[in-house]
Amino acid sequence: MSEHDIVAEWIQVAYDDYDSAKYLFDRPFRKPLEIICYHCQQSAEKSLKAFLCANDIDIPRTHDTGILNQQCSEIDSTFAKFQKLCEELTIYATETRYPIRVEVDEDTAKRVLQQVMEIHNFVVDLVMPSPKSDINQ
Repeated sequence: MSEHDIVAEWIQVAYDDYDSAKYLFDRPFRKPLEIICYHCQQSAEKSLKAFLCANDIDIPRTHDTGILNQQCSEIDSTFAKFQKLCEELTIYATETRYPIRVEVDEDTAKRVLQQVMEIHNFVVDLVMPSPKSDINQ
């Protein structure tokens, strides 16, 4: 598998997590808000790892999106705008998997969904730019 294929796979699994979170959020009955935020954290984590992979950085074995975003910021300082969110997301990677619940309200889940898609789209634009078409052809 080529490096480009590996990056594309990271991007796809990141989107799959986002898509799962969005599906759960959009359903008309009880929303599992902690699980939605878990999938959002997973999406951000995988998007950030896609960026690191695309830049030939060994991907650390961590779920700490704050640390991952700091590493991305060392390559591209624009990632700094996501630092606060990435630090917030880390708790959803671990705490939501256990019986002691993380308190999440619907507004928080909605905000996290929107902001995680911003991270994902930002990374996609950096690592998988769409081919430029020549308008003079």
